[in-house]
Amino acid sequence: MRRLAREATLFGTVLVLAIIVWFVIADTENREIEARLGFSLTVEIEELGSNLVIAGEPLPVTLTVVGREADVESARPEHFKATVSLRNRAAGRHSLPVRVEAQEGDVRVRAVQPETVVVILQESVEREVPVVVEPSNLPPLGFRVGTPEVVPEMATVSGIASEVEAVESVVARIDLGGVNATVERDVTLEARTAAGGAVAQVVVNPRSARVRVPVEQELFRRTASILPDVVGVPAEGYRVRTVRATPATVDVLVPVDELDAEVEVLTEPVDVTGRSDDVMTQAQLMFADGAAPAGDSEVSTRVLVVIEPVITSVTLPIDVELFAVRDGLELTFASPLTARVTLRGPVALISELEGPVDVIQVNLGSYAAGRHRIDLRWIPPTGLELVELAPSQMIVTLSPIEVPEPPQAEEDPQTEDGEPADDEPPAEEDDSE
Repeated sequence: MRRLAREATLFGTVLVLAIIVWFVIADTENREIEARLGFSLTVEIEELGSNLVIAGEPLPVTLTVVGREADVESARPEHFKATVSLRNRAAGRHSLPVRVEAQEGDVRVRAVQPETVVVILQESVEREVPVVVEPSNLPPLGFRVGTPEVVPEMATVSGIASEVEAVESVVARIDLGGVNATVERDVTLEARTAAGGAVAQVVVNPRSARVRVPVEQELFRRTASILPDVVGVPAEGYRVRTVRATPATVDVLVPVDELDAEVEVLTEPVDVTGRSDDVMTQAQLMFADGAAPAGDSEVSTRVLVVIEPVITSVTLPIDVELFAVRDGLELTFASPLTARVTLRGPVALISELEGPVDVIQVNLGSYAAGRHRIDLRWIPPTGLELVELAPSQMIVTLSPIEVPEPPQAEEDPQTEDGEPADDEPPAEEDDSE
């Protein structure tokens, strides 16, 4: 029993202590404090007349609030709203009470420091000023900026007379860094003085403008070679010998990445199909690979295509024909009776040679009896060149025809040495050429 009594007494003591601690903690958590917040609030203007502007902004205010300690410590500027009303206020200097409302959180505003603020009102003036486009951060090398376009071209600025008069223009700043094509976008307008300084205390209408800035690839002038584009195949046995353009070059405009490359300009196709004679024509130039004709450059050129026959050579056998031997002579030896001719000329003419060529004729009418070395001559067909005639000479031997002697009636006369006398001297050998 005594043990139970001690345990009951101990349990009661613990319970009392727990209740006391709970009350202490609850009192601490629910205890309200009064504190001045460590931040200030901007005072917002309400119900400003349409023809008035604020010449002097009201000063910020600070707050003293009451609430639970945790709520006070968690208070932030966005939890409150400070305002002054300008209803029915005319131009001039006004001292107005500040009204503060708690937007969220369980705290109450105890005091506002200062309780009133000074607001200076002036009548609003306005005027039109031009809208100026101000590009910044130019495009990369090889691109250039054209003349900007803006809509609208004029804007209205309104506010205090002194501020409005200071505005020279409104500027639309547009960033062109890294762009390589035309830019078009809406840009916020900023009021500027003649010296370029910002004017903040004015209202710009409209607040933005549509700006278009042409960005074009920059072209550089250089000289390009003209390459005539010859198509087709000439007539059989003919070929293209040379192709010439006059002028042979043209000035072109190329982008920066093509500035160091070889630039060539082709002509429109020049057809030589089946042609055996020269072709001359005026051909238009075909610009490609980013090239464009310079402003003062010709866009055509005169093209001359020289066509020539294909030249070949051939060696053919040719017979030698002898005729007109003198009376009383006979041909006893002739060599050779066959020669070889080497001809050079167009394939078309060479291919027309059919059968044996004309023989070499040798007239022996002027040659006497004897051995003769005769030059061979032969005239080739028109259009062909005789490269070689081999051999170029032949050997011919002409001998008198033997005539039977008539019967003798008396003895032949004899010479002093007893030999018969000859009526004619013996024939001599002729090596004339």
